Amino acid sequence: MAIKENEITIKGNVSIGATVSEPDGNGKYPAVVLIMGTGKTDRDGNEKNFKTDFYKNIAKMFVQSGFVCVRYDKRGTYRTKGDFNRAGLSVLTDDAVSVIRYTKSLPCVDETKVVICGHSEGAMIATLLSAEEDTAGLLLLGGAATCMKDALLYQNYLVEEEFSKKKGLPGMLLRSQTNRKKTDAKVDAMFQKCVSAKKDRVFFGGAMLNAKWVREHASYSSQDYVLLLKQYGKPILAITGTADISTDYRRLSDLHNIPLAESYAPYGVNHILREIDDDNSVMTVKKQYSRLAILPVHAATEQKIKDWLARFKI
Repeated sequence: MAIKENEITIKGNVSIGATVSEPDGNGKYPAVVLIMGTGKTDRDGNEKNFKTDFYKNIAKMFVQSGFVCVRYDKRGTYRTKGDFNRAGLSVLTDDAVSVIRYTKSLPCVDETKVVICGHSEGAMIATLLSAEEDTAGLLLLGGAATCMKDALLYQNYLVEEEFSKKKGLPGMLLRSQTNRKKTDAKVDAMFQKCVSAKKDRVFFGGAMLNAKWVREHASYSSQDYVLLLKQYGKPILAITGTADISTDYRRLSDLHNIPLAESYAPYGVNHILREIDDDNSVMTVKKQYSRLAILPVHAATEQKIKDWLARFKI
C-alpha cells in the first residue's frame, strides 16, 4: 500500500512538530494517535547514537491496516517548543489532547474513530486522556495498569534478579555495590523530595531532576490507572511482553474483569515488541533494542493488533 507522509506543525499550548501518515487514497479513514514513552527520542523512535525507527515502523503498520496515523515530538524536543526539563505529566497530556483534536479535524479522518496508542509512559498518558477526550479505543503497549513508581520498582527487582545470578568476582562486585533495599529507598527518596518541592526542578542524586514530572506521576497509583480503564467503557487492548524489562506484564491481570478490555502477554517479547534472542540483560538492553529493531514486530503480536483494529473499520 502506498503511504503519504507530511510533516506538519500543530498549534496547541506550544507548537508541536508532527507527522501525518495516511493511505494514498480518497475518503475518510479511522485514525491512530501515537504517544511515545519517556526520554528524548524523536517521533520516529530515534535519538543521538540510538536508532530504532520503532514509532515510524509502528505508524507504517497502522497505515497498512487502513488507518491515518499521527505521531509527534514531545514537549521541548526536536520540532516541538517548550522546556523538556520542566514538562510535567499534565503538560504532556495537554499536548496529546491538542494532537487528538487536530487529528479529528483532518479531512481524511473519521473523527468518531480515533484510537489512542500509547507506548510505555505513553500508555499512562493515553489512560489519563480516556477521561478528558472522546476517543474510540485505547491500544496500550508496554505500560498498561502501571504507575511510574511501580514501573521503576519493578526495574529494581529485575536488576536484583540479574545480579543475583552473576557468578564469580563480577557478580560479587555488582552485589556489593547495590541491592534492592537501597535502590527502592532511592526511588522513595526521589519521589518524596519531588512531592515536597515547590520548584519545578530539584537537585537529586548528583543531577538536576524534573521535579514537576516526578511529582505529577506520584499523584497516580497503578490502581488509579486501572480505575480509569474500568470507567472508559470502550474497547481496550493492552499488550506487554513477558520479556519487557520496563514494566511488569503480570499487571495485565488487573484488566481481566473490565468489559471490552483485552490483554495479551506474548512470550519472550520485549518493550519494542520484538522476540528476544539473548538473556535479556537489564544492563545491555539498549544494545538489544538497536540490534532487534531492524527485525519485524513479533508476528503474533502484530496480528493481534491488526485483528483488534479491524473493528474500527466497519
